[in-house]
Amino acid sequence: MPSVYFQTFGCQMNAADSDAVRDLLFRRGFTLGATHDESDLIVVNTCSVREAAERRAKSRIAEFARGKKRRRGQRLWVIGCMAQRLGDALAAEIPGVDLVVGAGQIGRMDEVIDAQFPARPADGGDRPPSEIFSKTAASDFVPIMRGCDNFCAYCVVPYVRGREQSMPYDDIEAAVKKKVDAGIKEVTFLGQNVNSYSHNGIDFPELLRGMARIGGLERIRFTTSHPKDCTERLIDVMASSRKFASHIHLPAQAGSDRVLGLMNRGYTSSSYVGLLDMIRKHIPYADITSDLLVGFPTESGAEFRETLELAREARFTAAFMFAYSPREGTAAAAMPETIDRTEKMARLSELIDLQTGITREIYDSAVGTELEVLITERQRKRDRAWMGQDAGCKRVLINCDGLESGMIIKARAVGSSGMTLLAEKKQCFMSTFKTL
Repeated sequence: MPSVYFQTFGCQMNAADSDAVRDLLFRRGFTLGATHDESDLIVVNTCSVREAAERRAKSRIAEFARGKKRRRGQRLWVIGCMAQRLGDALAAEIPGVDLVVGAGQIGRMDEVIDAQFPARPADGGDRPPSEIFSKTAASDFVPIMRGCDNFCAYCVVPYVRGREQSMPYDDIEAAVKKKVDAGIKEVTFLGQNVNSYSHNGIDFPELLRGMARIGGLERIRFTTSHPKDCTERLIDVMASSRKFASHIHLPAQAGSDRVLGLMNRGYTSSSYVGLLDMIRKHIPYADITSDLLVGFPTESGAEFRETLELAREARFTAAFMFAYSPREGTAAAAMPETIDRTEKMARLSELIDLQTGITREIYDSAVGTELEVLITERQRKRDRAWMGQDAGCKRVLINCDGLESGMIIKARAVGSSGMTLLAEKKQCFMSTFKTL
């Protein structure tokens, strides 16, 4: 039987896309290769959101291309966002790439694979539940929409993933039920902007309300939310059931209203802070995480300090922080670069230091509190403690016998590393959730 090896770069949506392509190949008789050297097919799923991500992907693709000489007949496919942006020019740049499939074609991978392997028709059947791919044995991703209509000035996603397309409610429900039947306890709904989900009159809050009724599904998360579409109705739904994690990822990007306007974000710093107040009114212990971007074209030192002030006021549990890099074809790429790399990295370092301190304080303040922890998997290194996640977004380690992936247990936080809570088990319990 032929084997396939996957290398996935980028976001959770890319991970979900890789799983979908892997499943299609498995239905055609492929197995999972242990290493790229031993596999008949290598699939690299790429990210284009930042220049550094493309450099890493190209380096790995070139390494795989050189290694093809050691395995006769090995094929190398490149898929995803960078594949969409560069197209066939990528194969010309890196000899040895056999197929380039952009993110916009992922929905047609059935046809693509049939064209590449005409002698291996699909068997038409579903994989047994035990062979469903998942993030961990207890949790998994479920895409609910693709593409984006926001066209933020710095972002290449609408150009490589296309306009927004929401998936049918029934298809999402079927995907979730299939995962639950396979033992998944937690799903994370994915989209470039899940808040704007809309299909046949069903919007995102209504979708969540319906998914919470699925028996056996014990925790629901979603990412990413755009602040301009984050409504009190959505937060009301989140607050109405323990099935919803008390966590929302709400990218702020900047603290300066002028910079936010240039970014085409559609909100102000004060309206963003108002959203945080509204969320915490309904979910007092919510973990709010964010994305922050420094060094946007023409950002002044004073405007950067407004971003620092926003981070201090918001007190994010965690944040993804980046220095701006131009992406070809975006509006920001045409703006004058007024900040050199040294200054960008200095600003980024200052922001990271600030946020790291806030994160440490939040984790430290959780010591002594009671947690509801979903056990996800064993630690792969050190003492092989059990890893889990609390009802928000905090990572938890528990050294305890008798645990299994998928359990939700009551535990008490007894220590903190600043990025991880150390906990002791109090008891396991069967979750009972009210119907919405």
